[in-house]
Amino acid sequence: MNTEIAISLKKVSKYYKLYDDPKYRLKEALHPFGKIYHQNFYATKNINLEIKKGEILGIVGKNGSGKSTLLKLITNVLTPDKGSIKVSGKISALLELGSGFNPAFTGLQNISFYGMILGFSKKEMGKKLNDIIAFADIGDFINQPLKTYSSGMKARLAFAVAAHIDPEILILDEVLAVGDIHFRRKSYAKIQELFESGKTIIYVSHSLGEVNRLCNRAIMLHAGEILMDGEPKVVTKYYEKYLFAKDESKQNILDEIKDHIPEPDDTKQTSGQPKSNMSSDIPQNTTKNTSNAFLIPGFESQNPVEYDDTFLKIEDIHIETMCGNKVNALVTNERYVYCYTLTFLDNFYSVDFGMQIHNEKGVLITGSKQEESHDFKAGDIVEIKWEFDCLMHEGIYYTSTGVNHLVNGKREYINRIVDAMIFKVLPVENCCNGLVYLKQSAPDLIYLNNKASI
Repeated sequence: MNTEIAISLKKVSKYYKLYDDPKYRLKEALHPFGKIYHQNFYATKNINLEIKKGEILGIVGKNGSGKSTLLKLITNVLTPDKGSIKVSGKISALLELGSGFNPAFTGLQNISFYGMILGFSKKEMGKKLNDIIAFADIGDFINQPLKTYSSGMKARLAFAVAAHIDPEILILDEVLAVGDIHFRRKSYAKIQELFESGKTIIYVSHSLGEVNRLCNRAIMLHAGEILMDGEPKVVTKYYEKYLFAKDESKQNILDEIKDHIPEPDDTKQTSGQPKSNMSSDIPQNTTKNTSNAFLIPGFESQNPVEYDDTFLKIEDIHIETMCGNKVNALVTNERYVYCYTLTFLDNFYSVDFGMQIHNEKGVLITGSKQEESHDFKAGDIVEIKWEFDCLMHEGIYYTSTGVNHLVNGKREYINRIVDAMIFKVLPVENCCNGLVYLKQSAPDLIYLNNKASI
């Protein structure tokens, strides 16, 4: 096994025998000629996967796609029926909240108990005890039986133990979906700390924003198979397209995902560099100009994903200055217009349309929708214009455009284009770091007891 590989799966399958009637199980076992009465249900099928040391791998997929089974195979909770699995490194896994804990033990006892299961001595766990208790922050409940804990408290304790026992490989299955905002923030920071220290992390979540934010690679599972493996932002947008598709379109989208082959420089594109040489396209005397936006020729999104243009076409997506000039290199704190044209090919009622802006990792920065719904007839052509202040700092950003309508009391997309266009916000001298510009005023300086305070 390659020393750079933390986890390797080769042609791994796990299946279960399904019987139409319980009595068939006995008939199969006793049949003199070995007649088969069952069908094999594959929870995972022919999985080939290598995870490098230090990677944060996100796993997305609908319920029943094989995510939990895959994690249990990696952690040796289940054994594969076919194929081989090799793991290099000590694993700490949170597959279910509080799994491995004894409900009759106190939180304090469970810390030592869980550590012993993972092979740590009582002395070794004693050195980590104070950090674990402080991180969990459940107060006096640390001395109460686990059966008195809420699910959130169990999650806090379980995550605190798993994250502080210095694992080489950490597996998290939806554990960040619980707990208050302060705990989730600590969890994110701890995961980032583990990643920066070279830990390998597998993270399963239904929150696509979290996968984009935390992971540097992602896979999409469907019916026990890996359909897509690549940069999180690309994987999650195709997965989202499948989630929101109408039932009759889902198979076509699955086929599209299976056929998707990343282009050689997709990695550069999704990390913010277009296929054209962006730096050479930008006039050198304008890269630090704080008043002039301009158009970079050939600077276009290379991976737009459109849901379905059968009944609605979304076209001519671009950004204009207030004077009507098309631009894709914007300046912080200036006002622009986001434009697109809708051509309706059928009648639709109670229609909403909107837009979103994401950063290069796919994290949502902002979004907007119109306040009132409208009705449209086949043949209607409508130009939509959104005015907005560019409050983002320097960086690469993508827009998404969507149109939905009301069906049986629920909103369904008529069409949507994810990563419809790409634009750049130019660097500004003497500007603070971060994602957005708050348009704050200069700080007041007030002297209190001869001490300066801002």
